[in-house]
Amino acid sequence: MKLIKEIQGRVTKFVKKKGGVLPKLFVWMYAAAFLACGFITIFGIIYEFFIKNIINYKAVNDFIAAYFTPSICGTFALLGVLLIDRDQDGVPDKWQEKEGGDENGKDVSR
Repeated sequence: MKLIKEIQGRVTKFVKKKGGVLPKLFVWMYAAAFLACGFITIFGIIYEFFIKNIINYKAVNDFIAAYFTPSICGTFALLGVLLIDRDQDGVPDKWQEKEGGDENGKDVSR
């Protein structure tokens, strides 16, 4: 349980913009590489279709298999849910501190 609290603390620091530059840079670089590879693949498929008049079914199937697996879709869905900020204060709602009570309004400070 100590490891889980440590990981949760680091993720909270990262989301609240106190986690340093290097982790954020790594996440942005990974996202940029992911999108760049996708655009290059789509460009290649469109190029073959319009210029060479062939459809590369293997490339299309490989692209769909790589970019729409349950793990990739689940990751983006989870990030989308975790980064919802309804009150527009810059901190996602899931990572805001509870103020003296839990979800049911009970006092949990003992």
